[in-house]
This record gives sequence, structure tokens and C-alpha cells, in this order.
Amino acid sequence: MREKIFLYFLLAITGGFALLAILMLLPFLKPILWAVIFSLVLYPLHIKLSQWVRGNTLSALVLTLIVFLLVVIPFTFVLAVAIRQSVELIHIIANAMQANAHTQMMNRLIELNLLERFLTEEYAQKLKDYIASQEFQNLLLSTLRDLVQKILGMLTSLFPAIGAFVFKTFVFLLTLFFILRDGPKFVRFIERFTPMHKEDVGQVSLTVYKTVLATVYGSIGVGLVQGLVGFVGYRIVGLDYSTLLGIATFMSSFVPPFGSGFIWFPVALYTFFEKSQYYGIFMFLYGFLIISTIDNLVRPAIMKMGIRIPYIILFFSIVGGLLTFGFVGIFLGPIIFTTLFTLALIYEKRVLKEQT
Repeated sequence: MREKIFLYFLLAITGGFALLAILMLLPFLKPILWAVIFSLVLYPLHIKLSQWVRGNTLSALVLTLIVFLLVVIPFTFVLAVAIRQSVELIHIIANAMQANAHTQMMNRLIELNLLERFLTEEYAQKLKDYIASQEFQNLLLSTLRDLVQKILGMLTSLFPAIGAFVFKTFVFLLTLFFILRDGPKFVRFIERFTPMHKEDVGQVSLTVYKTVLATVYGSIGVGLVQGLVGFVGYRIVGLDYSTLLGIATFMSSFVPPFGSGFIWFPVALYTFFEKSQYYGIFMFLYGFLIISTIDNLVRPAIMKMGIRIPYIILFFSIVGGLLTFGFVGIFLGPIIFTTLFTLALIYEKRVLKEQT
């Protein structure tokens, strides 16, 4: 009886301290998760490099520096460009509102006679009358003002966000270094306290590893396709530096929350106001329907090559993970579903088959 009381007390107090530890780690959860993801991708390279330099510490340090130079710095640069473009967009909208450019834009759209191509003459005329009405002008003006205010609100919190970004980047790099250096020790520690067969633990670990690799390949594949498709669109509308814009589209595809939209949306605005209304409308439709939408098709298709779960479940795991956890959910969603499938197979093998 005394031993059971001791056991329950030990489990309760351990669970309590574990919960406190988790609460303390919650502010660092995302950089820690990113460090785990990067460490899984880099670990095979770390093994080979540690043999070459004859030391885990030096190998982990070199790979962490490489990640800083090739990932963190370019990501920060693209993020800075996106912020600068947001500021420029505010100036464009503000100047357009002051010059009543929104009224001129509506008049241009009416003069293009695009509505007659998709609607009957009666409905097209009604829509034209509504666009030309003061009610629609006031609605559009109110929407533009709300958009400017929201963007200004985001920019006012920019400096605290920069500080948080720098700190989380430091946490990410520090965690990545120690996971690479002491990864096997962490794994063995977890295995000792996991009440599962060693074979099953290995199966779950392999599933997580394959899922992370498939997600990384899917993200890179999406970036390449979006960059290529974006380059084609920029060439069609006759933009200079289409190659540079395509590369920027590739890099921005990794930047949450809008990804490639950070590039093609300002490009569409510029095309509409500075080059041609036809090309501007085309660029808006092309960017929304093709460049951004292709993500939902290419990513699951590439990941399906390395993950053995139905396509529709993979699709919902990516989209659901993104909506639930943010950008890191692109990785967490598939990991959760593939691990769930693996655990179900283990349950079938260890429990159901043993009972029959």
C-alpha cells in the first residue's frame, strides 16, 4: 500500500513539474520546433561532417553558422523587403485616396467593357450603375481607409516584433546547436521513459523523420514552382527584371503569412497603374488563381511521394496545420496525422492481433 501511495505521489508531482516546465517553454515553442525540424534535416550531414572534423561540437557549430548565413539572413532580408513594400503600399493607397484615384480607377474599369464579356447587357449595366454610384464610392473609400488603418496598426507594433524576432532567432540557433550536438542523448533519454517496444519507438521516429523530409521537399518544390510560374507571369505582362522577381517570389514563398503574395500583389498594383489596366487585372487573377493557389496542389503531390497516407488526408493535414499553428503547422499537421496512423498500426499489431 505504501509503495502504491509513493508511486502515485511521484507520478503526480512529476506531472505537476512537467506541466510547469511546458508552460515555461510555451513562449519558445515555435523556435524550438523549427530547431527540431532543421536538426532532423541536417542530422545526416552532421554525422558525416562530425567524422570529417572529428568532433560533434565543431560540426554542430559549423552547421548552425551555415543555417544562419544561408537561411536566417536571406529570410530576414526578404522579410525586410516585404515590410518596405507594405510601407510603400500605404503611401500609394494614401496618395490615391487624396487624389481620388479610386474614382478614376472605377471609371477605367467601366470603360474597359469587361463586364459585357461575362454578363448580359442588362446585368452589366446595373453593375456599372452601382459602381458609378456614390454608395459604392463611399464603401470603397471606407474599405481603403480601414485597410490603411490596419496596416498602420501593424507597423506601430513593428519595433516590438523586431525585438521578438531577434530573440526567437537566437533561441532557434542555440537550440539547433545543442540538438545537433547532443541529439542522440536526448533520444536515448526519451526512449528510456517511453513504455513502448524499442521497435515501435523506432517506427514512430522514422515516420516523423520521413514526414519532415517530405514536408521540406514539398516546401522547396512549391517555392520553385511558384518562382517559375511567377517568372512566366511577369514576362507575359512585360515587366523588366522578371528573373529577379521570379527569384524573389521563390524566396517569399517561405515567408508567412502571405508567401508569394508579398511579391506578386505589389507587382500587380504597379502593372495596373503604370503599364496597362488589362495586364494589371490579368496579374491580379494570375497571382491569386495560379501563383498562390498552386501551393495547395504541388505541396501535397510532392509530399505524397514520401508519405503513405491518402492524398485528401494529407491535403487537410497541411491546410489544417497552417490554420491552427501558423506557418510551422505546415510541418506539424502532417507529422500529427502520419504519427497517428503509425500509432494505429502499432495498436493493431500489439493489441488487436494478440487478443485474437
